[in-house]
Amino acid sequence: MRRWFFTFSLVFTVCLAALSARADAAGPKCPVKAPADLVTAGTLTIGTAFTTPPQNFMVENQATGSDVEIGAAIAQQMCLKPEYVNQAFAGLFPSLNAKKFDVVIAAAGITAARQEAFDFVPYFLGGLRLITKTASGLKINDEMQACGHSIGALAGSVEDRDLAKYKGNCPAGKAMDVKTYPSNGEVIEQLRKGTIEIAFIDWPLAAYTVEKSNKEFMIASPVLTGEPPGEPRHKEGIAVRKGNAELQKAIAEALANIEKNKTYDKILKKWNLEEGDIRKVS
Repeated sequence: MRRWFFTFSLVFTVCLAALSARADAAGPKCPVKAPADLVTAGTLTIGTAFTTPPQNFMVENQATGSDVEIGAAIAQQMCLKPEYVNQAFAGLFPSLNAKKFDVVIAAAGITAARQEAFDFVPYFLGGLRLITKTASGLKINDEMQACGHSIGALAGSVEDRDLAKYKGNCPAGKAMDVKTYPSNGEVIEQLRKGTIEIAFIDWPLAAYTVEKSNKEFMIASPVLTGEPPGEPRHKEGIAVRKGNAELQKAIAEALANIEKNKTYDKILKKWNLEEGDIRKVS
């Protein structure tokens, strides 16, 4: 009996050790369960446009910015490797539907039209701003005051949509000359060249551009909402394909976790974007 008990105990101990070794080999338990239907197993593939510093841009061929770091932190919560796919902003949403990536994290505003076709997890408080050349001295309080001027915006952006609401209401002889470009970098370059008088871009990019311009550019407007007067600033969202509830839930849980553990706060502080804290609005 003693020999049988000893043999059983030894086998049981060996089995426990084997199970423990398997658990160790599998790695730590992930805070958030990764969805099964990913473009690439083990990877959160993120569509973005590396033309919007300080949120998404490249430095020495390395992806950087607040959105890049938020995306990486969210992926880490699911024990996934983040992988970024860079393309023009206007093509991001069609490519998301074509399953070229799992999500879009690209400073994309949540609009009613986009919500009809995609689901979102809000992660940043947006807003729009006008910048001009400092030498112009041009100051503008709202979009209607851009009548009579040339203004550039990113094609397919919230700014582009916003200008469409105003340019048809400009008085005779003061048409708003709206020009759209495939990247925010091109919008800023055309302002530098003098092709346009005003650049209409997201407020974080406006602040970053003016700061880095050695006084060539200046802030020309307050932060605008892109909505009717009295409406709050829009939220930027992490976009997923419509109806992909599993992925949307996982992203939301991961974002909540990095808010709780202060990773989100550290990222915003690092990039001087505390005014974009999504928790500041309901």
